[in-house]
Amino acid sequence: MPWRETCPMDQKRQFVLEWRSHAVSRAALCRLFGISRQTGYKWVRRFERALRWEDLEEHSRRPHDHPQTTRRMLVQRIIDERRRLPLWGPIPLRKRLQTKWPKIPWPAASTIGAILKREGLVVRRGRPRGMPPRTHPFATCREPNDVWCIDFKGHFAVQNGQRCYPLTVMDAATRYLLACVGFRSPDLANVRRVVEALFQTYGLPTAMRSDNGEPFACITAPAGLTQLSAWWAKLGIRLERIDPGKPQQNGRHERMHLTLKQATCSPPKRSLVRQQLAFDRFRRLYNQERPHQALHLATPASLYRPSPRLLPPRVPVPTYPFADTYLVNAAGAIRWRARTFFISNALAGECIGIYPLNHRYEEVSFAHVLRGLIDTQYPEYGLIRPKTKRNEKPTSRVSAMSPV
Repeated sequence: MPWRETCPMDQKRQFVLEWRSHAVSRAALCRLFGISRQTGYKWVRRFERALRWEDLEEHSRRPHDHPQTTRRMLVQRIIDERRRLPLWGPIPLRKRLQTKWPKIPWPAASTIGAILKREGLVVRRGRPRGMPPRTHPFATCREPNDVWCIDFKGHFAVQNGQRCYPLTVMDAATRYLLACVGFRSPDLANVRRVVEALFQTYGLPTAMRSDNGEPFACITAPAGLTQLSAWWAKLGIRLERIDPGKPQQNGRHERMHLTLKQATCSPPKRSLVRQQLAFDRFRRLYNQERPHQALHLATPASLYRPSPRLLPPRVPVPTYPFADTYLVNAAGAIRWRARTFFISNALAGECIGIYPLNHRYEEVSFAHVLRGLIDTQYPEYGLIRPKTKRNEKPTSRVSAMSPV
């Protein structure tokens, strides 16, 4: 005959049945089951309260109340704010709660994060992949208008089938979103119209940072100049371009694009007009209400100031002191010592300067941008582009030349 297996619940049921049968004394029954009389009375009281065997299960020893527990009223307000602003994290959410109800002692950001996680309002992110460090950083952007970031967010289709190409411009230091405009096509005229309106409203930045795509740059042309970037160069704006295939070098702008996509494009609106209204609402919320951790929980609008450099009524013509000046013809070329040198179609009708560098090389520049060099001994090579890493000052060393 196999041994009969028992468990604590079976023992408790047997004890209660024997207790209620009054077959033996209670003290003897407790000695038989190896428990104290206090424990025996406890089990019987639990069963007789509702005559359910489930009441004999072990109860949690967790206290019913704790002096450090967040009040339910505060938890509910945290949940309501999170549902109204689903893209805000615990730190900016706590800042907003302190602003709306300054007299309430709100819990720490870590406690708010735990509350949101417990309520299922946090989506777990994947582990980020490591990014290689950039050994040649861009110019510092510590003050407003030091650097403006400009880019096209990835295009998408709205519900009526039209394509939307959102153009975004942001001040890198204060994260102030200067513009977010959706176009039907990313052509030069639309971009220049928006950028010119920004220059008239906010003044000129010191530098413009972009990728290497049209219409901001042309990666195959010397110095990557396009009609748009040539216009910026004539206005005295420094050109900064990230390395090809390295969007993390413009990480703060790309991170804003992720928030923009989550807030306005998931799902897309019914038409371009409604999509633009969503962009406008996002820009107002992003600039004026949303606290930013990189700004010590200040809003971008509280830190941004327009630039003191105003857009001139007429675009200045570049001057080249102590240099020979040449006019680029309609084909994008110049005549130099009975030879034709192709410069760029984007500079047709513009003047460039050629400086003598040494006994062999002469430097070709447009405004403050180095276009390349001419080898006077071998002019058949055409325009020579310096081998430099992007955003570094171009070198003029003879050992660092390569034909275009």
